[in-house]
Amino acid sequence: MEAFPIWHDKYSIENADIDLQHQTLFILADKTAKLLNRYIYKTEIKELLSDFFEYMRTHFKDEENYMHSINYPYLSEHKAMHKKIIEDMSALLSECASTNDLKEKLYKIVSIWLLEHIVEHDMRINKFKKSLEKEDKIQEQEKDDKFEYICGCKDMIHKLDYGLHVKIKYLNIAYKCKKCSRELIFKLQDENLD
Repeated sequence: MEAFPIWHDKYSIENADIDLQHQTLFILADKTAKLLNRYIYKTEIKELLSDFFEYMRTHFKDEENYMHSINYPYLSEHKAMHKKIIEDMSALLSECASTNDLKEKLYKIVSIWLLEHIVEHDMRINKFKKSLEKEDKIQEQEKDDKFEYICGCKDMIHKLDYGLHVKIKYLNIAYKCKKCSRELIFKLQDENLD
Protein backbone atom coordinates (compact mmCIF):
# COMPACT_ATOMS: atom_id res chain seq x y z
CA MET A 1 0.00 0.00 0.00
CA GLU A 2 1.20 3.46 -0.87
CA ALA A 3 1.94 6.35 1.42
CA PHE A 4 -0.63 9.10 1.51
CA PRO A 5 -0.07 12.34 -0.35
CA ILE A 6 1.58 15.09 1.64
CA TRP A 7 -0.13 18.39 2.37
CA HIS A 8 0.01 20.92 -0.44
CA ASP A 9 -1.54 24.37 -0.75
CA LYS A 10 -3.78 23.05 -3.54
CA TYR A 11 -5.80 21.32 -0.77
CA SER A 12 -6.45 24.62 1.01
CA ILE A 13 -9.99 25.81 1.56
CA GLU A 14 -8.54 29.22 2.43
CA ASN A 15 -9.54 29.10 6.07
CA ALA A 16 -6.44 29.06 8.29
CA ASP A 17 -7.96 27.00 11.12
CA ILE A 18 -9.50 24.34 8.86
CA ASP A 19 -6.35 24.16 6.73
CA LEU A 20 -4.21 23.62 9.84
CA GLN A 21 -6.54 20.82 10.93
CA HIS A 22 -6.35 19.25 7.46
CA GLN A 23 -2.54 19.40 7.63
CA THR A 24 -2.62 17.54 10.96
CA LEU A 25 -4.94 14.93 9.48
CA PHE A 26 -2.53 14.41 6.57
CA ILE A 27 0.22 13.75 9.15
CA LEU A 28 -1.97 11.26 11.06
CA ALA A 29 -2.87 9.53 7.78
CA ASP A 30 0.81 9.21 6.88
CA LYS A 31 1.48 7.62 10.29
CA THR A 32 -1.32 5.16 9.53
CA ALA A 33 0.22 4.21 6.19
CA LYS A 34 3.62 3.65 7.82
CA LEU A 35 2.07 1.26 10.37
CA LEU A 36 1.11 -1.13 7.58
CA ASN A 37 4.73 -1.92 6.78
CA ARG A 38 5.86 -2.98 10.24
CA TYR A 39 4.80 -5.14 13.15
CA ILE A 40 2.85 -3.26 15.78
CA TYR A 41 0.85 -4.10 18.87
CA LYS A 42 -2.92 -3.80 18.81
CA THR A 43 -2.76 -1.22 21.61
CA GLU A 44 -0.48 1.00 19.49
CA ILE A 45 -2.86 1.05 16.52
CA LYS A 46 -5.88 1.52 18.78
CA GLU A 47 -4.12 4.54 20.30
CA LEU A 48 -3.55 6.03 16.84
CA LEU A 49 -7.14 5.26 15.91
CA SER A 50 -8.36 6.94 19.07
CA ASP A 51 -6.23 10.05 18.33
CA PHE A 52 -7.60 10.12 14.79
CA PHE A 53 -11.17 9.64 15.97
CA GLU A 54 -11.05 12.45 18.51
CA TYR A 55 -9.27 14.84 16.18
CA MET A 56 -11.77 14.15 13.39
CA ARG A 57 -14.72 14.82 15.70
CA THR A 58 -13.26 18.23 16.61
CA HIS A 59 -12.37 18.97 13.00
CA PHE A 60 -15.80 18.00 11.69
CA LYS A 61 -17.53 20.26 14.23
CA ASP A 62 -15.29 23.21 13.29
CA GLU A 63 -15.71 22.57 9.57
CA GLU A 64 -19.50 22.32 9.90
CA ASN A 65 -19.57 25.63 11.82
CA TYR A 66 -17.50 27.22 9.03
CA MET A 67 -19.81 25.84 6.32
CA HIS A 68 -22.80 27.15 8.26
CA SER A 69 -21.19 30.60 8.52
CA ILE A 70 -20.87 30.86 4.72
CA ASN A 71 -24.30 29.27 4.06
CA TYR A 72 -22.80 26.30 2.22
CA PRO A 73 -25.67 24.72 0.25
CA TYR A 74 -24.54 21.12 0.81
CA LEU A 75 -24.09 21.40 4.57
CA SER A 76 -26.61 18.65 5.38
CA GLU A 77 -25.01 16.20 2.92
CA HIS A 78 -21.54 17.07 4.22
CA LYS A 79 -22.68 16.57 7.83
CA ALA A 80 -24.11 13.17 6.85
CA MET A 81 -20.75 12.16 5.36
CA HIS A 82 -19.01 13.25 8.57
CA LYS A 83 -21.47 11.20 10.61
CA LYS A 84 -20.86 8.13 8.43
CA ILE A 85 -17.08 8.44 8.81
CA ILE A 86 -17.42 8.65 12.62
CA GLU A 87 -19.76 5.64 12.61
CA ASP A 88 -17.28 3.65 10.51
CA MET A 89 -14.44 4.58 12.87
CA SER A 90 -16.54 3.59 15.92
CA ALA A 91 -17.43 0.24 14.38
CA LEU A 92 -13.77 -0.31 13.56
CA LEU A 93 -12.78 0.12 17.19
CA SER A 94 -15.16 -2.59 18.32
CA GLU A 95 -15.22 -5.10 15.42
CA CYS A 96 -11.62 -5.94 14.56
CA ALA A 97 -10.37 -9.37 15.58
CA SER A 98 -6.69 -9.04 14.69
CA THR A 99 -4.05 -6.35 14.42
CA ASN A 100 -3.69 -6.87 10.66
CA ASP A 101 -7.46 -6.59 10.22
CA LEU A 102 -7.45 -3.39 12.26
CA LYS A 103 -4.54 -1.91 10.26
CA GLU A 104 -6.14 -2.68 6.87
CA LYS A 105 -9.59 -1.38 7.83
CA LEU A 106 -8.09 1.76 9.30
CA TYR A 107 -6.07 2.31 6.12
CA LYS A 108 -9.22 1.96 3.99
CA ILE A 109 -11.24 4.41 6.09
CA VAL A 110 -8.39 6.91 6.24
CA SER A 111 -7.70 6.68 2.51
CA ILE A 112 -11.37 7.12 1.63
CA TRP A 113 -11.69 9.96 4.08
CA LEU A 114 -8.45 11.68 3.18
CA LEU A 115 -8.37 11.15 -0.55
CA GLU A 116 -12.06 11.52 -1.26
CA HIS A 117 -13.38 13.66 1.51
CA ILE A 118 -10.73 16.39 1.79
CA VAL A 119 -9.56 16.36 -1.82
CA GLU A 120 -12.98 16.02 -3.45
CA HIS A 121 -15.66 17.21 -1.03
CA ASP A 122 -13.90 19.80 1.11
CA MET A 123 -12.52 21.48 -2.02
CA ARG A 124 -16.13 22.27 -2.95
CA ILE A 125 -16.42 24.46 0.15
CA ASN A 126 -13.69 26.75 -1.18
CA LYS A 127 -15.19 26.66 -4.68
CA PHE A 128 -18.50 27.82 -3.22
CA LYS A 129 -16.82 30.54 -1.12
CA LYS A 130 -14.99 31.86 -4.18
CA SER A 131 -18.25 31.96 -6.12
CA LEU A 132 -19.71 34.15 -3.36
CA GLU A 133 -16.72 36.45 -3.52
CA LYS A 134 -17.23 36.81 -7.28
CA GLU A 135 -20.96 37.30 -6.67
CA ASP A 136 -21.78 34.31 -8.85
CA LYS A 137 -24.71 32.08 -8.05
CA ILE A 138 -24.05 28.49 -6.97
CA GLN A 139 -26.47 27.29 -9.64
CA GLU A 140 -24.31 28.84 -12.36
CA GLN A 141 -21.13 27.49 -10.81
CA GLU A 142 -22.37 23.92 -10.69
CA LYS A 143 -24.51 23.93 -13.83
CA ASP A 144 -22.01 21.78 -15.71
CA ASP A 145 -20.92 19.81 -12.63
CA LYS A 146 -22.89 16.61 -13.22
CA PHE A 147 -22.19 13.02 -12.23
CA GLU A 148 -23.04 10.20 -14.59
CA TYR A 149 -25.02 7.16 -13.46
CA ILE A 150 -26.30 4.16 -15.37
CA CYS A 151 -29.26 1.84 -14.88
CA GLY A 152 -30.67 -1.15 -16.79
CA CYS A 153 -31.76 0.88 -19.80
CA LYS A 154 -29.58 0.45 -22.88
CA ASP A 155 -27.43 3.53 -23.62
CA MET A 156 -29.16 5.55 -20.87
CA ILE A 157 -27.02 7.89 -18.77
CA HIS A 158 -28.51 9.80 -15.86
CA LYS A 159 -26.74 13.10 -15.12
CA LEU A 160 -27.17 13.97 -11.46
CA ASP A 161 -26.20 17.02 -9.45
CA TYR A 162 -23.67 16.90 -6.63
CA GLY A 163 -26.22 16.68 -3.81
CA LEU A 164 -27.89 13.59 -5.27
CA HIS A 165 -24.50 12.08 -6.14
CA VAL A 166 -23.41 12.33 -2.48
CA LYS A 167 -26.66 10.73 -1.28
CA ILE A 168 -26.28 7.75 -3.61
CA LYS A 169 -22.53 7.12 -3.54
CA TYR A 170 -21.60 8.04 0.02
CA LEU A 171 -24.77 7.85 2.08
CA ASN A 172 -26.09 4.65 0.45
CA ILE A 173 -29.48 6.09 -0.43
CA ALA A 174 -30.93 4.12 -3.35
CA TYR A 175 -32.44 5.87 -6.36
CA LYS A 176 -34.11 4.00 -9.18
CA CYS A 177 -34.63 4.74 -12.85
CA LYS A 178 -38.25 5.67 -13.51
CA LYS A 179 -38.17 3.75 -16.80
CA CYS A 180 -36.58 0.39 -15.86
CA SER A 181 -36.95 0.56 -12.03
CA ARG A 182 -33.32 -0.50 -11.45
CA GLU A 183 -31.00 1.23 -9.00
CA LEU A 184 -28.71 3.88 -10.42
CA ILE A 185 -25.00 2.98 -10.38
CA PHE A 186 -22.15 5.48 -10.53
CA LYS A 187 -20.63 5.21 -14.01
CA LEU A 188 -17.06 6.34 -13.30
CA GLN A 189 -15.05 4.10 -11.01
CA ASP A 190 -12.55 5.62 -8.57
CA GLU A 191 -9.96 2.90 -9.18
CA ASN A 192 -7.16 4.72 -7.39
CA LEU A 193 -9.20 5.16 -4.21
CA ASP A 194 -10.04 1.49 -3.53
